[in-house]
This record gives sequence, C-alpha cells and structure tokens, in this order.
Amino acid sequence: MTLSTDSTSTDKTTDTATQWQAANAARSALYRWFADVFARELTSDTLNDWQNNQTFDGIHEAFVSLDLEPYSARVKKAIDDLEQLPKEHRALELAADFAQIFLLSGDDSAPPYASYYLSEDKQLYNEPTKQMHQFLASQHLKLHAEFHEPDDHVSVYFMVMSLWIDSSMEQNIDMSDVAQEQVEFLDTALLSWLSKFNERCQKIRVKTDVYPALVALAEQFVLADREALDF
Repeated sequence: MTLSTDSTSTDKTTDTATQWQAANAARSALYRWFADVFARELTSDTLNDWQNNQTFDGIHEAFVSLDLEPYSARVKKAIDDLEQLPKEHRALELAADFAQIFLLSGDDSAPPYASYYLSEDKQLYNEPTKQMHQFLASQHLKLHAEFHEPDDHVSVYFMVMSLWIDSSMEQNIDMSDVAQEQVEFLDTALLSWLSKFNERCQKIRVKTDVYPALVALAEQFVLADREALDF
C-alpha cells in the first residue's frame, strides 16, 4: 500500500508540473502578444493576417478557455467591423486611432505609461520609470534599441512577464515561489494603474473600437492570470 500511495503521489506531482508548464507556455505567448500589440501600430500585414488567415480566431479560443469570451468577442467584432471601411484605409484608420489614444497629450488621450497614472502631476519619467529601469537591470534585460519609449510603457510590463515566464520554465524554478513573485509584480507594477489606463481608453473618441477593446481585454487577462497564480 505504501509503494502504491507514493506512486500515486508522484504521478499527481508530475501531472501538476506538466499542467503548469503547458499553462506557462500559453501565458507567455499571450503576454508577448499584448506586448507586440501595444508597442506599435498594427501594420497592414498584421491586420490582413488577422482577418484573412483567421489568426485571431486561434487567439480568441485561448481567451475563451480563460472565461474571457465577452472581451475577446468585442475585439473580434471590432476587427470584423473594419471590413466596412475601404481596404486601403483600414491600416490608416487604425494608425490614427493608435495616435489618438496613445500618442497625443494626456488630456486628449490615454498615455500608456505607469508614471502618468501613479504620479500626482501626471508627468512621465517619474518613479515608476525608475523602478522599472532598475527591475530590468536586475534581471539583465534591455529594451530593444528601436523601442524609443520610457521603461514604464505598458508593453514593457507585458514583455517582462513573457520573458520571466520563459525563464522560469527553462530553469525549472519551483512553481509556487515564482507564482508568488509574479503575483507581487502584477499587483504592484501593473494592476496598480492598468484599470485607470483602461478607463481612459474607453473614453477616447476614435474611429474604430479595436484599441479600446484590446485594452479592455488586456486588463481582464491580467486579472484572470493574477487570480490563477494565487494558489
């Protein structure tokens, strides 16, 4: 009986570890996807890929599995609605929306920087920028040379999570320890301002609903991931 019990326990541990690895692979891919989405305007090629090759359908299924179907369906509808515009205008309209939401002055946009939401004066390059810079240095990470944004840009937080997840998988770090560390990072570094960012995004008047829908989905994804890590 003792040998049988030990074997069952080992099997359960192995199953849990396997599930954790599979979940991490999916988590990393989704965090990286959001990082890419918010780092720059969607190109015509990416948009065509989403629409014609049904790439987003696969991503949508991943969000459905996380019980985020309503939020992902909103993104899907926003993408489908682009077909109402002339094909040659779609990428231009999205670029205009990207600029309107993320690039204009704070009063007329939703700056994608933690400093704007966590500083009383709403100035960029404040304490959150310094903290993220220090965190990146401590993890021996550097932003891509072509990414000319402050370290507290929202896409940086998503990319950090993706790289962190990949690293924990490669090093086979204890899952409970890394999960707790990631919960603390999400709570203090991202969720401390992500809802405010999303609220502003929903209020900006833009031509399409693509970016407001993506930001709403991003917030719900982070909240769901944070809850899943709290085991």
